[in-house]
Amino acid sequence: MKLRRLVVLFFLLISMSISGCASKDVVNENKNNLIFQESISPNEQYVDNQEDVVHYTVEVYQENDDTLSIHAKSNSKLFEPLDYEFYIDKSFSKDDITVEWTTLMGSAEATKENQLCVAMVKVKGTNEAIKINFINRGIELIEDALAK
Repeated sequence: MKLRRLVVLFFLLISMSISGCASKDVVNENKNNLIFQESISPNEQYVDNQEDVVHYTVEVYQENDDTLSIHAKSNSKLFEPLDYEFYIDKSFSKDDITVEWTTLMGSAEATKENQLCVAMVKVKGTNEAIKINFINRGIELIEDALAK
């Protein structure tokens, strides 16, 4: 029974991400040292209404010589804006920053049913990365439903 509920909630989550679930929540951006920005729209080719298009954005700000501030935001109600600080012990530039996008299951190949929703922010020359799940609230909703 729990497996059935999980499957139903998973498909509900996917359908909600396809429909957009627009939100007005935005991270406060008082900084002016933006060095990198990348945005994707995982569902743009699957929706009929432009209002339903979801956008995921990763912004990287240079705080000082060894600190990056990473901001993640989206117009989806399944995501709460996130902020991270990333410390590195070498100099860097915007060309050293990359974002690899994958699906929740870890595939780089997206489909209508398995859309991109995870960003892995990496800085060249370091072994660390920041993993950002753009459906974090959706997973919390599933966990809450399963706990009942």
